[in-house]
Formats: sequence, structure tokens, C-alpha cells
Amino acid sequence: MSKSRLLYGICLFFAPVVGFVACEEEEDVGPGLEIAQISRLYVSFEEYGTTDERPDTTIRVIQPADSSVFAFRESHLSQVQGGGAIYFNPYVKTIFQASANDGGQDTVIAAVSVQRTGLLNNAGNGIRSRYYNQVRGFVYHAATRSLLAVNGAGEGAGVYVIDNPTNTGIQKQPYKKLVNPDLNMWGAAYQNDRLFTAKLSAPAGIYMFQNLTTMPVNASDSVATLQPARTFQIEDATTDLRGLSYDTIKNVLAIAEMGDGTLGNGRILIFENFSNIVNGSSDIIKPTRVITGPRTGLVAPVDVAMDTRAGGVYLYVADRAAKKISRFKSTDNGDVEPEDVLDTSELGYGVTPVGLALDARDDSTLGR
Repeated sequence: MSKSRLLYGICLFFAPVVGFVACEEEEDVGPGLEIAQISRLYVSFEEYGTTDERPDTTIRVIQPADSSVFAFRESHLSQVQGGGAIYFNPYVKTIFQASANDGGQDTVIAAVSVQRTGLLNNAGNGIRSRYYNQVRGFVYHAATRSLLAVNGAGEGAGVYVIDNPTNTGIQKQPYKKLVNPDLNMWGAAYQNDRLFTAKLSAPAGIYMFQNLTTMPVNASDSVATLQPARTFQIEDATTDLRGLSYDTIKNVLAIAEMGDGTLGNGRILIFENFSNIVNGSSDIIKPTRVITGPRTGLVAPVDVAMDTRAGGVYLYVADRAAKKISRFKSTDNGDVEPEDVLDTSELGYGVTPVGLALDARDDSTLGR
């Protein structure tokens, strides 16, 4: 057995949940593609045209995302009719993208394979079921080969567990339907069998769910009632919370808050030592730092992605109203200018960024 195969096996043994794991097979690391070089930011765009006005893209790629040249390198049209939440998992080498579902008819989760060169290819017709009508976040659970889709609102609000998501088909029903119509959620982050989502209903905060893949369901309909293990209220937060990102190496969680849509009112809330916070006794939590103010250029941030490498220094923000992708230092605080900004307002079809997924890997991410 080669050294890299052995390392890969050890990595899988110690990493049953890979929402944040970057185990790679031998063929993904070779001449011209060292792991340390991988830094790709996938941006989801919500526009969609029909027939003679078909959009040119639902996904754009910034690569390398940490380069001094901050620019789009590739565009792609996935299976959804306008993009929503987006997620990448290196274990299955696949991007999952929710539909914007404008009008309620497009209940598809796009599955886009990522080649080792970075090229994107649609996997079949995507993952299709009427249940995927308000998908606002994803994580992948390696031990059960399951995709967990957070359906954020409505009668079908909850978490849907999808078996072997890279095996797409015309219909791909969830094998577990964990539902609670009283929940209003956005985003997804996962660690140690704990799923975190933004809580949009007042008082705004964060839901924490546990052991979802082992939760028993009714044998007749595969349904169970979903209840949070804990609910954290964020001090002074509004109900305009959106996407969140958890850097498990540095133990930092960031969450976007749209605000009232005026310049400088949007916020990125940052919680350091996040595991200590959720293991503590208080259900009211306060951000360690907040990126906000006119110099930030933030109007209505909807998603955030953190570079989870040990040496990663950036935090990326998608702003729906400003139509910009901003790159901040992960240590930033207060009213600071972003290091780089990409204006998406003149891209043609696909001008409104609504989701981010970062693929950033090196030796520090192995085994997570």
C-alpha cells in the first residue's frame, strides 16, 4: 500500500463527518496539482432566463481565491433554474447547489463534479424531489455517505438526509425527513455530529442540532420531528441572519447579517473559541468581533466563507444588494475596507451573488 493510500485510509477512519474534511485520493495529488495550490471560491448566482434569454452561468469560480489577482476564472451553468445555497465537499469532489426556486417550481439540487484540474461537469439531471423547495444549506456526512439539506422555511422546514447524493436521477427522495414547520433557518455548518444553522425568527440566533443521521424515523414514511438540541440567542442580532461558516482549525464561526439594506449597515458577526461558546451554560451569546460600517462597503451580505487552512488569512463575503464579492482578512474588526472587491453587476446574466463555497486545502486540512 502506498503512503498516500495509507494516509487516505487513516483520514477516513478518523473523519466520519467531512463537512470540513479534505481527504484526497492519490490521483488528486500529483505533478502540477499539489494540495497547497488549491484555493477555489465557488460563487452561486440567482438569475435565470428562459429560451432565448438563457443565462450564461449559475456558478463562477475565483481561482486562486487567495491570489493577489482576485478575479473570476471560469463560469458554469448547472442544472438549477437560478442558484441558491452552494456547498463543496472534497471527499465526493462535488459541488451541490440549491435552486433559487423563484416561483416554487424548481425543486432541484444541482450536483456538479469537480475534476482535479478544476473543470466543472454536471452530474446527470441533479437531485430532484418536491421536498427540496427551500434549501438554504448543505453538509456531507461521510460515514453514511449522506448529504444533509437544510430546508429553511414553510411546511417542509427541516433537514432532509439524502443517500449517496452523487448518484443522481430523475427522482432522488430523501431517506430521512426530519421536519418542523416552526423552524426558520438559513445556512449550515457541521462539526462532531452537530449541525449549526442561523435562526431567523425572533430572537435571532443559532440552532444546534445533534446526531441527525442516527435519529430514528417512522418506518412508514421516514419522517421524524426535528428539534434543536440547543438554541442560542445572538445579542443585538436582527432576524436578517443568513449564511454561516465554521473554521474548525482556528475554532472561529462567522455569520452574515443583511441589516436594513443601507450602506454600512450589513454585518459579519465573528465568534472566536466557538466550541467553548456552544459547550458553555449561557444561551445568550455575543460576537467577539463585528465587521461593519461604511468603509466595508457591505449593504446586504448573504453568505460568508472562511479559509479553514492553518495558514488561511481570508474571509469572503457575498453581498446580494451591492452585487459584490469582498475579501477581508479573517482578523478584521469594525469599519475596515476589504482587501479586494469583485463587482458582479456588469457580468450579464448571473449578476446577483447569493452563496459561497470555498475549497481551500493543504496539509493542515488533512484528517479533518
